[in-house]
Amino acid sequence: MGKKQILVMADRLAVYAIERQNGFERYQPENAPPWQEQRRFWTDAILQGMARLEGLTPDPGWMKQFDRRLEAARGCSAVETLPAKEQAVLIRSLSRYISALETAGGDRRRQIAVVRDLLEDMASYLPWAGAGNGLDLARDGAERALRRMTAQMPIRFTRILLGGDAGPHWAGGFVSGSVTDGEAVKKTTVYQEAIRKYPEVAEWPALCTVYAGRGLPTALGTVDASDFDLEIINRTGDRFLDERGVRWLGGPYQMTIAAAPAEGLDVPAPFQMGHTM
Repeated sequence: MGKKQILVMADRLAVYAIERQNGFERYQPENAPPWQEQRRFWTDAILQGMARLEGLTPDPGWMKQFDRRLEAARGCSAVETLPAKEQAVLIRSLSRYISALETAGGDRRRQIAVVRDLLEDMASYLPWAGAGNGLDLARDGAERALRRMTAQMPIRFTRILLGGDAGPHWAGGFVSGSVTDGEAVKKTTVYQEAIRKYPEVAEWPALCTVYAGRGLPTALGTVDASDFDLEIINRTGDRFLDERGVRWLGGPYQMTIAAAPAEGLDVPAPFQMGHTM
């Protein structure tokens, strides 16, 4: 994609942002930046990433023009919109960018996650979500790319399943590192959230199974999965275990844990949109 194509992409992303600015907005999560600010970040990150992928130097003027256009359109009763055909062209360009990032080498998942977040934002907007523009396929493609790339990372992580035949309460999820005993389970968010949700449960049967990425047969050479790794894994759920590169390391380790008062979970850090790459 050359400079001319990047400028066309910048134009279409600006039109989309104007549509959203002057239309109905999504629910605003607590402690998160306004959606308009996030869209600006996504646009800047995508344009910079495309330029660098082509060996070009990003031009600060692209975003200055983006800001001027949004400011000029603020409060207008009628604004330019992208017809479904042009929506489809923009979405296909974003999909091609994802494919280029995946084949470029290195860990470019955060760049892909930015595109995924923008596609999810588009999917929350009815004039785009129901336009037959290929949006659903593009979103699925972004998620698949993130799963494939995460499965090839040298990480170790544990699937925890809480609950037993006596039921009816169950909880589960993936956590970082090798969790193989009751004391380690108690420190995980999966356990802490379970005892907060079901304080009436006196004890929890637990099964812990440890896995690694990149097809590594032992924990040697692996690192504990990061929060970003786990976000991708937990979005996928157990289907992640079917990805090429995910390998069993140990377990299932079975134990019963006497419930204790829930500990204070770590307070999430303030929302950060990250850095461009």
